[in-house]
Amino acid sequence: MPVMAPTPSLLLSPRPLPAGHRAPLLPALPASRRLRLRRARADTRLRVAAPPSVPGEADQAPGETEPSTSSADEKFVWRDHWYPVSLVEDLDPSVPTPFQLLNRDLVIWKDPKSGEWVALDDRCPHRLAPLSEGRIDETGCLQCSYHGWSFDGSGACTRIPQAAPEGPEAKAVRSPKSCAIKFPTLVSQGLLFVWPDENGWEKAKATKPPMLPKEFEDPAFSTVTIQRDLYYGYDTLMENVSDPSHIEFAHHKVTGRRDRARPLPFKMESSGAWGYSGSNSGNPRISATFLAPCYAMNKIEIDTKLPIFGDQKWVIWICSFNIPMAPGKTRSIVCSARNFFQFTMPGKAWWQVSVFPLSIYLLFKLRIIAIFLGRIAVKVAAL
Repeated sequence: MPVMAPTPSLLLSPRPLPAGHRAPLLPALPASRRLRLRRARADTRLRVAAPPSVPGEADQAPGETEPSTSSADEKFVWRDHWYPVSLVEDLDPSVPTPFQLLNRDLVIWKDPKSGEWVALDDRCPHRLAPLSEGRIDETGCLQCSYHGWSFDGSGACTRIPQAAPEGPEAKAVRSPKSCAIKFPTLVSQGLLFVWPDENGWEKAKATKPPMLPKEFEDPAFSTVTIQRDLYYGYDTLMENVSDPSHIEFAHHKVTGRRDRARPLPFKMESSGAWGYSGSNSGNPRISATFLAPCYAMNKIEIDTKLPIFGDQKWVIWICSFNIPMAPGKTRSIVCSARNFFQFTMPGKAWWQVSVFPLSIYLLFKLRIIAIFLGRIAVKVAAL
């Protein structure tokens, strides 16, 4: 049989093998990878972890929900928002990082030429291999680990090793079909945000990302931030962080006690498709705001009267971004700030964010701090 010279179509596209050849076109892949590739080809629709706000909307477009407080013409579009995907300090700029957002696989990497963080669809346009399993090559491009195709920070293909540098094959590098899909990104307050719509560049440019309160930039406040991936759904997590009534039972002897469970009056101040805000009265005063789709802010203000120190107002901010990665999986980024006890206690970061400041408040409620400092004041006065 005569040997045929390779052509661009044979070189760059899948073709049936000649008769008598039993070798598969692709090398043997693990079953999980084959399933992943089949799903990627068969279903490119966007799916989200949370159920629709209006049950039974079978004709609703994927990725859109209509909140019950909205008008008939208003829809909530999940893709039209900035999502923080990671703390920048937790990302390694020397390697690509995989991430799931709204059940879509992304690859996060830092372009060494521009210094910007880039988010691409985690599928090489050639054979749909995960780009997150590749590397950043010597030219500063993201290189696929399967056939070595390389992509720059714009998603454009810069090199196909199997293609001739001249002639018809050279055109394959410049073809739009050879480009990786890119998503808008930005960095704000130490967080990397991704806009999960590759066609939403103008809207992303005109939209500000959700911001942490100004106290996080105030030197009078001590701040702690943590990031964890949790293996339960976004809807369950958002309900949990918006529900203070579970604390006395679910966190008994940690930040709550069963015998202190009581009604928790809450005044809703405003609500809509954007979210809601409200507060309670009394001491402590708790203000809560939810900005759809994933940002919850809680401000706790405590008026204290302590010996020696006098009257003070303690302020605790607990802000959480709860990012829907995939059904049954959510990334939680929690940021805490307080204006008292300006030091860091030994222990895990998650303890610093929630348990420590709330434990201080519980001590205050039990008057342990007041009694202890009062005794010190009496001893000092007796000297």
